[in-house]
Order: sequence, then C-alpha cells, then structure tokens
Amino acid sequence: MVAEFLNCSVISDEAVNCSGSIFDLPEKRLTYRDEEFWIYLGVYVGLVLIAGLMSGLTMGLLSLDPTTLAVLRDGGTEREQRHAKRILPLVSRHHLLLVTLLLANAAAVEAMPIFLDRISDPVIAIVTSVTAVLIFGEVIPQAICTRFGLAIGAVLSPAGSTDGEKDDDYLTIDEVLIIKGALDMKYKTARDAMVPISEVFMLSIDDRLNSETMTQIMTRGHSRIPVYGGDRSNVIALLLTKTLIKLDPDDNISIKDIVSSRIYARPAMFVDDTLPLFDLLNQFQTGKNHLAMVRKNRPPQPASSGAAASDYQSDTEPLLKIEDEPYEESEAQELVGVIALEDVIEELLQEEISDETDVQNLQEMGGMLQVAMAKAVNRHR
Repeated sequence: MVAEFLNCSVISDEAVNCSGSIFDLPEKRLTYRDEEFWIYLGVYVGLVLIAGLMSGLTMGLLSLDPTTLAVLRDGGTEREQRHAKRILPLVSRHHLLLVTLLLANAAAVEAMPIFLDRISDPVIAIVTSVTAVLIFGEVIPQAICTRFGLAIGAVLSPAGSTDGEKDDDYLTIDEVLIIKGALDMKYKTARDAMVPISEVFMLSIDDRLNSETMTQIMTRGHSRIPVYGGDRSNVIALLLTKTLIKLDPDDNISIKDIVSSRIYARPAMFVDDTLPLFDLLNQFQTGKNHLAMVRKNRPPQPASSGAAASDYQSDTEPLLKIEDEPYEESEAQELVGVIALEDVIEELLQEEISDETDVQNLQEMGGMLQVAMAKAVNRHR
C-alpha cells in the first residue's frame, strides 16, 4: 500500500490550498474581543427593533378606523388633530400600508440569524432569536402601539404625508357632531339627558279638567303629561294631550275619571337612572312609549311567580288601579326626572331639537290661548 500525502497551505483566513485544490475554511466565530463582533451585535439589535416596530405599527395603525381619525382631526384636541392629520392619508391606503409593514417585518426577522450566527453557537442563536422575536418583536411592541398607536404613527409617518389631501375629505360640522354624539352616548345614562322632576309639568289625580287646567296644558305644549297621586313621585299614568280635544272644559271632569276611562291615558314607563342611553333608545324604538319616568337605581328584587322581570324598566300595572285610600310611595320608586325620545335624539345629534312649541314668547302664547278659550266659552253659552 502506498501512502498518499496532501500538501496543504493556508492562503488566507477563509481558504486553504491542498495539492492545487482550494477549499474554503469555515467562518471563524467572532468573540467580544473582535471589533466586528460589536458591529454584528449592533446590527442584530437594530433588526430586532425594526421587526418589533413593524409588528407594533401593524397592530397600532391598522386598528385605527379612518372615520374615527376624521372625527379626531376635525373635533379632537389640538394634539389629536395634529396626529390624525398626519396619519389619515397613510391609513386610507390600507392595503399598501399592510403589505409594506409585513414585508419590512419579514425582511428583518429573516436577516437576524445571519448576523447572530457569526457571534454565537447555532443552538444559542436559535433560542436567542425566538425569544427576542417573541418578546421584543411581538409582545412588547404590539402592547405599546395598541395603546399609543396614534402618537407613534404620527411621529413615524412620512413627512408631507398630508400633501394632496382633498378638501372634500373633511367632515362637516354636523357630521362631526353626530359621530361624536354617537361615540359619547356609549358612556351616558338616562340621568345625563333627563329633565329633573322638579321642572316637569304634572297633574294631580285630584285636579279637574276645567278652563284653567286646559290653558296650562295648551301653554305647556307637551304631548304627554304625567299624572300623580298624592306625591309627585307616585306617577299613575301619562295623559295624552291630543285626546283631550274631545272633552269640554265646562264639564269640569276630574282627572281621576279621565284616567279611569283608559281612552285618554297610557301606562307610564319607568327606567333606572343608570340605564345606558343606547338601551333606552332601543326601548323607545319598540313604539310602546316615547316618554319614560326616571327613578333612582333600585336594588334587584326577586320577580314574583308568573310575572316577567326586567332589569331596567317596568310599566305601571295595572294602569288604572285607582282607589280612595291615600297613595303610598316606595323608596324603590323614587323619581328623579323624566326623559323623552327627543332628549335621547338631542344627545345623539348634539343639538337642540325645536318644535312648534319651542317659542320665545311662550307666556304670550298662553295668554292668547286663554283669551281664545274664553271667547269660545262665551259663544257656547
């Protein structure tokens, strides 16, 4: 057997020449003593930050609704307006923004092992990369950008991104008010929109429908008038004003008899003062009643067998259970105000709704009505 020997010589740090054949040597792993070690480490850290930033912006920017940004741009604070104005053109190009962020994130994540492999063991490189990407590239950036997405996106948005923005993209004042009202209604309850009970025009069950009472009703201009027994908090029913046109004031009919007829009155709906306005609007939309008596939030009570329980509202039941004995008011039914469908709509529109009864000289109108009624009575006689 003839022994064969190879004559090898090192050409450079990366290659060796063995009997005329050149072989590449494995790359030397860098240590902290090498200058390139810190360069590779710095690049790796930069890639982690870029990957985290792209991941966070993907969550933060894409979660911003263009309509919400438009509202903030036109009706938010000065800082919110400035941030929303920079971000809105960027977010409006949703698909381009998504593709850009995903490509940048993927490029950074894929390049990380290339630099980490030169300064650490392969096993350590895998564990370090997975941990760094999970914690610093996903969890922390997404948590931060979800909370401060508007501010971070505004800082990192391209300069001049608002150029070319069309004037017709801006919302009108009315549109901003309606959108803002809809957003604010989420946090409002019946107490925020109700009319205090002390300002509500009401009739006692012991009153009589004479000329003076009719004049008061016509002067007020309400379509429904609460009727109470004994105390103002003990509302029995709602008197329908439009049905009273059939009655003659000279008959001096008692309110008790009118309510008992079931023709001129309806059950009163009661709601808790903590009822959200959206839930109250849903109840009004059923068409059963457009006026509700607001009471203090009462503790939950067990429903009697065979009776339907409700968390928020109940009707006076039975409507016309009128007895000669004094009326008693329970603490759970303590009234604090009245709320109508119009009040809820005003909260939504952020504007007052004026109707034919909203006139400046309402007292003068009442005087005119009183004179007209007196003339009508004289003609009747």
